[in-house]
Amino acid sequence: MNPPFGTKNNAGADLRFLQYAAKLARSGGHVYSLHKSSTRSFFEKKLSKCEIGYQSGKVLAQVHFDLPKCYKFHKEKSVDVNVDFWEFVV
Repeated sequence: MNPPFGTKNNAGADLRFLQYAAKLARSGGHVYSLHKSSTRSFFEKKLSKCEIGYQSGKVLAQVHFDLPKCYKFHKEKSVDVNVDFWEFVV
């Protein structure tokens, strides 16, 4: 699944997404998710303190995600975002 990348009006949505997904998954199950690479250290810190309901998590790949202009406030035709593909284990 892919939580919102944006942080403009939905700060913390990605963390709430992961916490909810952990509740839905079975013990030993996996949750896969995309997050901006710039948030990697934040998630690593949360994982190390066992604050989001997972036994472990790791970045499987870093990719460039091309986001086209979707909103009036977007100034560029598209923007390349560095994104981490995470695997979390419940």
